[in-house]
Amino acid sequence: MQIKKDYTREHILRVSKQVFLRDGYAKTSMRDIAKGVGIGVSNIYNYFKSKDGLFRHIVGPLIQELERMMHEHHNVDNQEAFLRYASGECNELIANNVQEYMCLINNHRDELKLLLYQSQGSSLENYIDQYTEECSNMVLEFMNELGCQYPDFSTIHTPFTYHIHMVWMFNFISEVIKHNLSAQETKKAIEDYILFEFAGWRALMNH
Repeated sequence: MQIKKDYTREHILRVSKQVFLRDGYAKTSMRDIAKGVGIGVSNIYNYFKSKDGLFRHIVGPLIQELERMMHEHHNVDNQEAFLRYASGECNELIANNVQEYMCLINNHRDELKLLLYQSQGSSLENYIDQYTEECSNMVLEFMNELGCQYPDFSTIHTPFTYHIHMVWMFNFISEVIKHNLSAQETKKAIEDYILFEFAGWRALMNH
C-alpha cells in the first residue's frame, strides 16, 4: 500500500535525522536506525540503498539552498547590483541578505548541524571545504570580470581574502546555531554580521 510505504519512508527519515544528530554519521549504523524505526535492517534498504545515501537525502535540501546562494550571489552577470552595493546604495540588498540568512538558519538548522558537526565519515565530510574553495574561485572570477568591465573600479585579486570571507561565513552560522539564540537575537546577530561584512568589503574595494 503506497500510503504505508510513504509513511515508513518519512518515519525512517525522521528517526535517521535524530540518530545522526545524536551520534554523528560515523557512529550511527543502519541497525541503530532500524531499531529506532521499529523495522528490520533489510527493510530500510528497500527505501535507501546505503547509510550515506540516507544521510545525503536528509541534508539534500540544505545543499540545494547553499548551491543556489553560491551561484546567485557570485553570478558574473550581476555586476550592476554589485556596483550599487560598493557605492553604498545597499539598504535593500542588506535587508534581502538578512532575510536569506534567517531562512537558511531557521529552515535548515538541523541539517546545518549535521553538515557542520556530524558528517565525518560520510561523502559530505569535506563539503564545507569544497564549497569554500568553489565560492572563492567564483568570487575571484567575478572580480576579474568586474575589473575588465570597469577598469577604474578597485577590485581585490587575492584568492585567500575570499577564502577567509567564506570561512568566516560558516563560522558565524556555526556560532549562531551552537548558542541557541532566540529568533530576535538571531536576527540582530545576522544584521550586525551583514552590516560589518558590507562595510569591510566596501572599505577594501574603495581603498
